[in-house]
Amino acid sequence: MTRCQKGIALLALPLILLLTACGGGGGGGGGGGDSASSSQPGGCFNTSDGECLTNAQLGVEARRLAETVKARYTSEVNSAWRYDPNCVDCLKAANTLTWTAEAINAHQAAAHLFLAHGPTDLLDEEITIGFVDDGIFEKHDQFQYVSVTEEFLQGAGNQSLREHGIGTPIASTVVSTVLTASGLYTDIPDPDLDLNVNVKMFAIPSGPLGSGPYRATTLDQLSAADSGDAGLYSQVLGRNLDILNLYLGPSGVIEGYSEQDLRNNYSRTIAALAQAGRSEKTILVWAAGDAGNETTVDGEKANYSSPELLSGLAARAEELQGHSVAVVSIGENGQISDFSNHCGIAADFCIAAPGELAVAATTTNNDDKDLYNLFSGTSFAGAMASGGLITMKKLFRDQLSNEQLVSRLFATANDGGIYANSAIYGHGLMDLGTATNPWGTLGFMGTDQSTSGTGAPITAASLAAGPALGDSLAEALISQEVAAFDALGAPFWFQASDFTVPAPGTTVASRLQHFLQPVGLRPLPTAWQFNVQDTAPALETGHLSLTDGASRFTMEGPQGIGAMVFQEPGELEGLSLGWTPTGFSALTLAAGYLKEWDSLLGSEASGAFGHLSGETFFLGAGLNTTAWGWQLGAEGEFGQVQAGLGQSQLIDAVSPLSTSAFHLRASRPFPNGSALSFSLHQPLRVERGAATLSLPTGRTRDGAVLRQVLSAPLVPSGRQLDVTAKAQLPWLGGDVSLGATRSGQPQHQLRADPEWTVFTGYRSTW
Repeated sequence: MTRCQKGIALLALPLILLLTACGGGGGGGGGGGDSASSSQPGGCFNTSDGECLTNAQLGVEARRLAETVKARYTSEVNSAWRYDPNCVDCLKAANTLTWTAEAINAHQAAAHLFLAHGPTDLLDEEITIGFVDDGIFEKHDQFQYVSVTEEFLQGAGNQSLREHGIGTPIASTVVSTVLTASGLYTDIPDPDLDLNVNVKMFAIPSGPLGSGPYRATTLDQLSAADSGDAGLYSQVLGRNLDILNLYLGPSGVIEGYSEQDLRNNYSRTIAALAQAGRSEKTILVWAAGDAGNETTVDGEKANYSSPELLSGLAARAEELQGHSVAVVSIGENGQISDFSNHCGIAADFCIAAPGELAVAATTTNNDDKDLYNLFSGTSFAGAMASGGLITMKKLFRDQLSNEQLVSRLFATANDGGIYANSAIYGHGLMDLGTATNPWGTLGFMGTDQSTSGTGAPITAASLAAGPALGDSLAEALISQEVAAFDALGAPFWFQASDFTVPAPGTTVASRLQHFLQPVGLRPLPTAWQFNVQDTAPALETGHLSLTDGASRFTMEGPQGIGAMVFQEPGELEGLSLGWTPTGFSALTLAAGYLKEWDSLLGSEASGAFGHLSGETFFLGAGLNTTAWGWQLGAEGEFGQVQAGLGQSQLIDAVSPLSTSAFHLRASRPFPNGSALSFSLHQPLRVERGAATLSLPTGRTRDGAVLRQVLSAPLVPSGRQLDVTAKAQLPWLGGDVSLGATRSGQPQHQLRADPEWTVFTGYRSTW
């Protein structure tokens, strides 16, 4: 406790120079200023290359990077373009090679993934996609980053390359979409890279493309085929596939078949596709059909107002809804392709994707492994949707169920403008840029919440550690990952330490107050003294340093007894008592109580971190003496803090904390009025204590939040020691002061570089 000085007025004209050495790992640049660190948790996002960007900056950078990825992709695809000599349209393809990727915002998806995770984030999760088609040429260069296997069903044999008319280009379209959306297409870091995608081709004797006039399948034909089709799908779906990409040719639009007709004649196939009893059903991605340019046996234009029978089957069979996707095709002009079926009565289970003049792998002989061609058909639109689902499944670390992935694919589609016409486009045009970006506001979920609820917004989540805690929380969280969830329940991951603010440290104003504080011993007052201060500066070095700016009422008597009451409405209040024995005035004993209503040792939390408060009891002692002309002083304090915690979704508990602070000083006055002084000061520091954190790290497929319980020590990594030297020289009826302070391990951060503060000032009394 500081005695009130009577009868002296001070005039200080300080010139302040702050020299701070920044860097060195621990964030040594946080202290020394009059305000707290400008870093705002939740207000910026750390990118994969270490930048911290605000929401606006993140959007600008995403757009810039998307344009960069697009330019590189366009350049490399054009330079690598080796087309099939038999391709009629390929000569005019220079401007159309990349339109499909642009239409689904694949470059935006790549930018989002680069910014958040770097270029190899999508490699961890293993995804298996199956195709029922006419075979695959697995040696094509397009498949060098995936694993390809082929299984021959229904008596199919290993056909010649020329007969692989559609399976190879469709499978290559899926792989190309994943490569493009992940950004790896233009930035392959390793020639031995493995995308961790398994491509399984189930070859059947006849390919999906029919010939001759368009014929709808009759009920008798359907009934006859039911057993064989059910056997085929049961066999294929028993191979543990994540996605099955399908198109088996024209069959007649789903509108032509009632639910009862289908259940009477095609029940076994419906049951096989429904996958009853499986906790995770394979996603069925169907080409909607290419009946738009077809004519029937009667010479009339075929009906294409809805998908074909199988691709639209979810409109008639409820058990297929949720894991079945029908895909219609758009052209480069953005409108429905003239050959494509529409979504029609299957609109709730239908989406649009590019399927016209799409670049895909082809083969003409055994020697040409890198030839490409231009293809059109809803098969290629379906393949792009399958590639998008793989990208999403990998991005969300396979934590979304397959039905949730389908729901997200539909919810994030572009349904504006012409795509609002659900009878044609269903949910709209697939948009991977939106699907890979948070939908709505990201939030942290509490312990008892599921991802279907509304979380605490991450933009409001912050934990500003006070100087006493230093870098303890940031160090505890630096290698920890935390998951926030968007409005659709998808997880997005951040570094937990991004939501902490480093300790601001001692401000220049506070250091100036200590610099101007007179040194030396002062006698006990001869009469009671009282003092009231509004927003008083805290000159103390220990626990009362937390009361800076609070109102104070101080009293001190000749018996050596003193008391101080302080209050800052809504922030803190407390009491300090001091006693200096009249027979031994060199000794001072102190005790105090401090109640923080909205902070804990100056640390403040908000949002998902909840509300912190604290009650502190502390004891202190001081000793002053003289030796060899030097005035010597030592002060020390120890405290015990009971933490309060409220409405936190990330912190479960805070243990009692032990704290300390000390100050050693020596001063030597000289006969000419000059003086020399030195001091060693340790600001308030936590010595023992921990917080128990419950960090959301992801989710289960059924929506339960996964959490990691972490015990985070609240003891800083270092110990700040301030060494100060000061000289006072008489001048013009007053004195000039020169001083310098070296702060080692500032803000109690072990790896922070030292800070130097240099003061000069003039003081006069009257």
